[in-house]
Amino acid sequence: MKETVIPEHKLGLFYVSGSIEESDLLLISSDLKENGIQFIALDKSGQINASIDEFSNVFSFLVSSPLAMGLVSGIIASATWDSIKIVILRTFKRVKNKKYNKITKNGVEEKQITFGFEVKINDDHYNFKFNGISSDEAMREALDNIMSLLRSKQSLSSETNQLSGSGLPNYIATYDEVSKIWIVRDTNKIILEKIENSK
Repeated sequence: MKETVIPEHKLGLFYVSGSIEESDLLLISSDLKENGIQFIALDKSGQINASIDEFSNVFSFLVSSPLAMGLVSGIIASATWDSIKIVILRTFKRVKNKKYNKITKNGVEEKQITFGFEVKINDDHYNFKFNGISSDEAMREALDNIMSLLRSKQSLSSETNQLSGSGLPNYIATYDEVSKIWIVRDTNKIILEKIENSK
């Protein structure tokens, strides 16, 4: 009897249908499979979500911990990261400036699609938000800077964040195109600022 080997390296995509076609998902799956990555696509269409738009994305690639650790440590070949970047860039071009219909308790609202890349590594969960990135070139630069940022963060000893089990990312990162750096903010601090500003 032949055993089926399930790849431990997985890349997920949370998305809403309409802005991306089934053929796009098949192409992503095919591209990633060539580098030993299993692709899992999860359609969030029709789901009512809590109002946490600032902390989550409509379209979000999520890297599994084993894949993230392999990429950050350099154990996994750079060709694997290159294939992930190509898939992300292609999807970015597809969904940039598009809108979607969000179901809320008040009905349906048209909203701008948010797009990002989430990495769970050790006890940390980063959400790299791509909204505001203006061009393909800036997107390439932003993607190139993700791994070096994660390497530097993992070399520092970090405290376990209180939100680690909540599903929310511990850190929200936005890209500054002028400085060509990711600005990383602690989710707890963002929440505390919002509470202070609402008083």
